[in-house]
Amino acid sequence: MGVTGDGGRVLFRSPPRPGSCANFTHTCQLGLVSLLPDGPAVEILADTGCRGLGTQASGRVITPPHRKVAKN
Repeated sequence: MGVTGDGGRVLFRSPPRPGSCANFTHTCQLGLVSLLPDGPAVEILADTGCRGLGTQASGRVITPPHRKVAKN
């Protein structure tokens, strides 16, 4: 997992881990979520794998909206 700032500068890169893990779980295991509420007032743009982090991080994590699935 990586976190970049303006212009793509790397701010954080997690160590590699074996196997697969959901982004949400990985972020929580790294302790990144606990740093967000008390950190600087920033908005974090994340992919769909991080949905749900916004509520845990005082609304600072912004993810794409859910797609509406068409019912046939």
